[in-house]
Amino acid sequence: MLALAAPLLVLFPLGLGFLVWRRVSVLGHVSRRLTILMALGGALAAAFAAYFERIVLSYTGLSLDVATSGAGGALLATFLLAAPLEEGIKVSVVWPLYRTRRIIDPRLGVCYASAAAAGFSAIEGLMAVLLGTPGGVTVLRALVSVPAQLFFAGVWGYALGVRRPSRRGHWFSLAWLFATLLHGLYDHIVWGRGPGLLVAVIPLFVFMGAGAWIALRDVAPDSLTHQHSIVPDPPSLRALREALRPVDHRLMVRWILVGAFTTLGLMIALVALAVALGHRLGVDFSLADEADVRSSGPLILLGAAVLLAFPIAGYLVAKASSAHSVLEPALAAGLALACLVAMLFMTAPIGVLFALAVAPLAFGLACGGAWIGLSSADDHAHR
Repeated sequence: MLALAAPLLVLFPLGLGFLVWRRVSVLGHVSRRLTILMALGGALAAAFAAYFERIVLSYTGLSLDVATSGAGGALLATFLLAAPLEEGIKVSVVWPLYRTRRIIDPRLGVCYASAAAAGFSAIEGLMAVLLGTPGGVTVLRALVSVPAQLFFAGVWGYALGVRRPSRRGHWFSLAWLFATLLHGLYDHIVWGRGPGLLVAVIPLFVFMGAGAWIALRDVAPDSLTHQHSIVPDPPSLRALREALRPVDHRLMVRWILVGAFTTLGLMIALVALAVALGHRLGVDFSLADEADVRSSGPLILLGAAVLLAFPIAGYLVAKASSAHSVLEPALAAGLALACLVAMLFMTAPIGVLFALAVAPLAFGLACGGAWIGLSSADDHAHR
């Protein structure tokens, strides 16, 4: 098993890193030597991080696994040790290039940060299989964790290359905090929870895929633009920022509240519809054990119902409010997510994990629905 898995665990992240390098090299030369050095530095950083984590966890008696140290201990180990340590040590690999002004734009920041993350992920996955519990589930977890390593490193790598030096430190701090928190949540689900909850990372995986597509198109547009492509091009990051900016009017608080209640109502209705549909299809919703892979089916069905509520609500709020930006629908989605997390915290704490996992994608879907609503309203006005 190890002989078959080891090459895959090493080649998969390095292959993704190579694809990123190829994409960003289209618009200008990117040093192959520095990219390889970043990958080697990331590999050494992974070995150090794994050794340091084992020492600290052994000393404190904590574990990343919920089954070993409980939910509280696993969360402490993830968010106070593993997540900030791993993101911080990857930054330390790339930081010399930033200090010597080798990272002059977001394109280079994404490339070098992704290269460091690729080397880090290759060694991390290999050590997880060598030192952890052997088996197919461990290999699957290691493979699932690879895209997150590259994506979240690319987030703060992009911020390192912001062209306005006066705002670079501010954006980097926010990007690094965002990457650390979401990566910690992702790793907690992948490594800390049972295999039955692995499907909970699917919304985060889709969010990362869409984010990577938009970011790569922004830093290397010629490499990703296809004139006759069936799939429409995603909006640029500048267009997204403009859409979230209020346009010549005060914030419509009334429509934010209406949008939040609309979203919650749609969630309840669609979840009820999903349960009814599941019963007709013979889905057993009593399979709620995270150690049981069969619980994936009910989670996927309920999660799809929850996510579907957000683009519908965003579209309806944008149309009904005659808004000029997606800010109000976006804030309404955020308020609805906060209410959902609060309700789950009081009634079903394990559901909070699932709600937080779907939150980034749900927020993006709400903005997408609002964007469509605004576009259709503008087309109708022009007619």
